Amino acid sequence: MLAALRDRLQFLLERFLVRGPLYRLLFVIAIIVSVSTLGGLLVVGTGNFDGPGDAIWWAFLRLSDPGYLGDDQGLYLRTVSTILTVAGYVLFLGAMIAIMTQWLNTALRRLENGLTPISNRDHFVVMGWTTRTSTIVQELLLSDDRVRQFLLPRGARALNVVVMAEEVDAELQQELRERVGAAYRSASVILRSGSPLRVEHLRRVATLRASAILLPAPDRAAAGAGPDTHTIKTLLALAGFTQEHDATRAPLVVAELLDARKSITARRAYPGPLEIIASNRVISSMLCQNIRHPGLSHAIAGLLSYGDGSEIYARECPQFEGVRFGDLADAFPAAVLLGVVRREGGVDRSMLNPSDDLVLGPDDRLVIVAEDNDATVPKTDYTPKRSDRGQGVPTAPPIKLHRRILVLGWNHRVPDLLHELDGYQIERFEIVIASMVPLDVRQRHLDNHEVDCKRVNVQHLELDYTVPGHLKRIDPASFDNIVFVANDWIESEESDARTLLGHLLLREVVPDDGPGPDVLVELVDPSNLALFRRGDSEVVIPPMILSHIMAQVALRRELRVVFDDLLGPDGSEVCFRPAAEYGLDGREVDFAEVAQRVARHNETALGVRLRRRGPEGDDEVLINPPRDRKWLLRASDDLVVLATYAC
Repeated sequence: MLAALRDRLQFLLERFLVRGPLYRLLFVIAIIVSVSTLGGLLVVGTGNFDGPGDAIWWAFLRLSDPGYLGDDQGLYLRTVSTILTVAGYVLFLGAMIAIMTQWLNTALRRLENGLTPISNRDHFVVMGWTTRTSTIVQELLLSDDRVRQFLLPRGARALNVVVMAEEVDAELQQELRERVGAAYRSASVILRSGSPLRVEHLRRVATLRASAILLPAPDRAAAGAGPDTHTIKTLLALAGFTQEHDATRAPLVVAELLDARKSITARRAYPGPLEIIASNRVISSMLCQNIRHPGLSHAIAGLLSYGDGSEIYARECPQFEGVRFGDLADAFPAAVLLGVVRREGGVDRSMLNPSDDLVLGPDDRLVIVAEDNDATVPKTDYTPKRSDRGQGVPTAPPIKLHRRILVLGWNHRVPDLLHELDGYQIERFEIVIASMVPLDVRQRHLDNHEVDCKRVNVQHLELDYTVPGHLKRIDPASFDNIVFVANDWIESEESDARTLLGHLLLREVVPDDGPGPDVLVELVDPSNLALFRRGDSEVVIPPMILSHIMAQVALRRELRVVFDDLLGPDGSEVCFRPAAEYGLDGREVDFAEVAQRVARHNETALGVRLRRRGPEGDDEVLINPPRDRKWLLRASDDLVVLATYAC
């Protein structure tokens, strides 16, 4: 009976204390009151006190402050006072301080872990910690001109970026600070713990007050059922949350999907404003273009990298309504006019390098490559005038009709790469894929993507290209192109380590100081670029490309169709064309003359590629170069042009 009663009291005490520091503090206060009362009752009969209240106050003073111990007279009174003083050390200096310290640590840990709701408005929310999160944050922090233009009509004063991760701690905050680098501003970046699938966590990041939500695809190793499945579940959670609270305030969502075929499903999941970046299709198309036009990655990087003086802008110019596109050739003296974004049927349509006869409508936005937003402002006194641009479809540049391509590694983009290469009507490709991924796994991936190659001959080899003997056995020197793809079946650090090692071994087998295959390398982590001995090899870093696209689309959503047109498998194409084709070789010219010559072929000049004139003897690719600079173009130099070819 007594044991049961004891167990019952212990259970009740446990349930009371685990409720939090406040209840522990109340428990200690109750003990102090009890001890003070007991001590007062023990000495009230000594004749030194006016009553029980005075005696209890005496006991409390001895319990809380040992300095009163010398004021007591008599052995009995001093004995009780000493016991109370020792108990005070335990209760006040021990229990009270321990509870208060624990309480403070808990509060600080809660703040550090990002569990409190934010009160911001017009902020950007990046949901999920992936290989692209830090570069997305960096792009937003660096896009000063775009951010000012974005915040101005909203009345917001400063940019705020909220990053939601499953668990936030000091280590994660430090990692984000190191990855973002000098652009990091602690006042502008807020980290919050949570899952986008839980309503209270969506409320924690003020979802309904956000300007845009960026939803990068989770890393495959952490995605569970699949990255796209996780993304669509998140869109469903966002849709349910906004409809429950205020469907009219559904924020813009910029979501990354690996498989473009799931775009329709994603749009059904989220009825609010949604822009989808089909990352596999974008990156695979870039890889294809680099295979067909070696060196193109430098031109694409010039268009996508911040700070190179060649960012893509979309600008309203109502003063040009009713004007022919071809009559605006000289309207932007420090920028390149690429085309128009036109809204038709509630959907944006990109029209890059359009016909000169295209007449601008009232809602058309001009697509411009410029150093900053100020450079996109047309001349104040500009009068539209007829240009001497050519008409019709330009002639496609000569291209190699048969290529042998060696793909080292395997990832989820390879099926899209094969599918796009198979779509070229007049070109033929022989592709050898060498990877440690089992053949049945690769075939299952190809079947899931419904890849049925008709014009591409594919051979699969199961081997480890980091083993010198295996690599030599393939005879890489016999191929026209070699592509290292980042393996997504292992961690990103190990994937890049294998890629770097494989590239070093390749350069032992096929030196880069002579004729040989064009080498294209895909890396996952941008920080590993510093470890890469490039030589004549090209490097593509998909997380950086996708992060730039997502950040810029969040700031100007109409740029999504521009990037799809520019980087996707269809639409306009960026390529190199010899300066000799335009009669510019052997002459000293500036970019204005280059633009005029290229325009006569109904193409748009983006820049120049100067062969072997870089700081380390490599090629120098200049996009939207300074107008006061001239070059003596050689026969080996190329022009970077944008055009839409018939095939």
